[in-house]
Amino acid sequence: MEVNFTSEYSEIIKNLIQLNLLTKKSGEEIINEIALNLYNEENYHLTERDTFDKLPAVIRDIILVINLDTELNMQGILGFLENSTGLFLNDTIETLQRIQAEEDYDILKAIKSILEQNNVSTQDLRNNVDNQMEYSITSFSETHSSKYDDMVSEISEVADKLYLYDGDRNLFDYLIQYVDKNKNNLVGELNK
Repeated sequence: MEVNFTSEYSEIIKNLIQLNLLTKKSGEEIINEIALNLYNEENYHLTERDTFDKLPAVIRDIILVINLDTELNMQGILGFLENSTGLFLNDTIETLQRIQAEEDYDILKAIKSILEQNNVSTQDLRNNVDNQMEYSITSFSETHSSKYDDMVSEISEVADKLYLYDGDRNLFDYLIQYVDKNKNNLVGELNK
């Protein structure tokens, strides 16, 4: 049976954004609507890898920036890396490049490099978190081992340069420009 991507798209993201109003919305309005709906229970499936990869690129990019910003605000870079969002580190780096957030792109690439130099993957970090007792409160060192303390210090130092701590730039400004510029591509992709 052949898959009809148009109906698949609309079914997958029906609770995320109103497709019939997409052409009338600005980039900022599209981002705001997705941000309001992203963490609703009916949208949890969107960050499952198989579903996520089926989403249009612009929607994926919006989700990745929202997730990055949410994690950084709630738990900092270490929380971003060890939670399920960290499993999308490479995708997030590519998104930052696409939206032309060059400084933050370079910073996340540097953080990825630090992980690689220490033979640590975000999947390793996630596995350690998953092995903790549910609802337990532990430090990064307790969860992952104190052998990573130097790596954590290095990552934290680099992460201090992210947009969140720099009043001169806002990641969402880049994202809004990107969505405005690519809205017609998104509409076209959804109407294939």
